[in-house]
Formats: sequence, structure tokens, C-alpha cells
Amino acid sequence: MSSKLKLALKIAIPTVGILAAGGWGYRQGMVYGLIRYNEYDIRSEGILQVGDLAPDIELASLATETPVRISDLYALKPLVLVFGSYT
Repeated sequence: MSSKLKLALKIAIPTVGILAAGGWGYRQGMVYGLIRYNEYDIRSEGILQVGDLAPDIELASLATETPVRISDLYALKPLVLVFGSYT
């Protein structure tokens, strides 16, 4: 092996290891809430479990001026709320 290749490997291998460890640390910081993705990221551990009823909240109605309670909607039939962008 040439001396240039040996030098390149001596530099590249630790660099890749440091970058991998930093990426893993950053990801773990985001998972545990130590690092926020952006200023609007307000995730936290909740108390809801799979199968729990949805919290009873009020939503503004686009059709009328009176707010609508979720319990009024899912008392009659299943309810699916989709939060996303359709643009």
C-alpha cells in the first residue's frame, strides 16, 4: 500500500467514526426531547394508550359559527381526524 493511501485511511476512518457517533447522538437527543427539531416541536410523552378514547375537545366548524365537540361526532359513527397537507 502506498503511503498516501495509508494516510488517507488514517484520516478517513476516524472521521467517519466521529461523524457516525455525532449523528447517532443527535438522533438520540431528538428522540428523548433534548434537541428540538424546530421551534414549534412540542412533542412530549403522553398518557394516552392504544384503545383509549380520544380526548373530548372542541373544534371550530367551517360550516357553522358554533364549535363542535368531538364526543358529539363519534357518538353517532366512527370518526377519523386527519392532520396533514393536501397541497
